[in-house]
Amino acid sequence: MTTVEGLADGDRLHAVQRAFLDEQAAQCGYCTSGMVVAAAALLATSPAPTEREVREALNGNLCRCGTHGRVVAAVLKAAAQHSSGQATQ
Repeated sequence: MTTVEGLADGDRLHAVQRAFLDEQAAQCGYCTSGMVVAAAALLATSPAPTEREVREALNGNLCRCGTHGRVVAAVLKAAAQHSSGQATQ
């Protein structure tokens, strides 16, 4: 089982974690762990998902403050960075 803490490699954040920070996708933090882990699982099986696929993959996570737009943008950004080979820190 992988947790949100287990996604990072030491001090090096997973692409999804970095994108969540860059896109300010975490507001209250209620859903952040679940969204990040679900997004990382999606990218592990589908490295270049469509917006619809991202929304479907995250559908089971309840976001109380409404940051869905930024969350989707963060996942798509992580996918783009991953497919272009950009490293994260």
